[in-house]
Amino acid sequence: MSHLIELKNAYKIYNPGENEVRALDGVDLEIDQGDFVAIVGHSGSGKSTLMNMLGLLDVVTSGTYILNGKDVSDMDDDELSRIRNLEIGFIFQGFNLIPSLTAQGNVELPLIYRGMKAEQRHELSEAALKRVGLGKRMDHLPSQMSGGQQQRVAIARAVAAKPPVILADEPTGNLDSNSGKEVMRIINELWAEGRTIILITHDDSIAETAHRVIRISDGKIVDDYINENITPESNLK
Repeated sequence: MSHLIELKNAYKIYNPGENEVRALDGVDLEIDQGDFVAIVGHSGSGKSTLMNMLGLLDVVTSGTYILNGKDVSDMDDDELSRIRNLEIGFIFQGFNLIPSLTAQGNVELPLIYRGMKAEQRHELSEAALKRVGLGKRMDHLPSQMSGGQQQRVAIARAVAAKPPVILADEPTGNLDSNSGKEVMRIINELWAEGRTIILITHDDSIAETAHRVIRISDGKIVDDYINENITPESNLK
């Protein structure tokens, strides 16, 4: 059975030569459909670089990256952008909402890039916002919502088109504890529904809620283990 994600002998090297920095140093990684994986490491460990590789926001210096059966290692920016919009839903620490667009407008934006017709965009965006408890906030601007509500808009945007991979970069980092718990509850519900979740974090307590934990240091994977006691049911209790 093929893996959803396969990263083989992946390097990301800055300043090649005498003063080179190996942000990724020969990483091998496989992630299957339906996994909930936390990638954890301190600042400078390489976790952000790995996230950028997995999210097609950057390309490897050498090695191979296969995403959902497609070798994306040597694609140009336009090809990467097209595949990224089809395959990956992003949840960022900073929300990354467009201030001038309503909640529904923000959720619809990537659907426009997909070339969807207006009726389908409205239907998917409305369903996604209701899914995260914002059915009555669809016409609100980001400035009219709390941080937790803005992050839920970001989640709705990420999941509206049902991409195979949800990539969450420090999704609770800018939130108070109650809003952070609500965001993690939604992420766990998405996992329970069969979504593939990749969570980037520096927080061990957040990482340990994932079924699989990958620790990275100095550009290398130094640990990769399964939390046997973590299931969608246990996380939603």
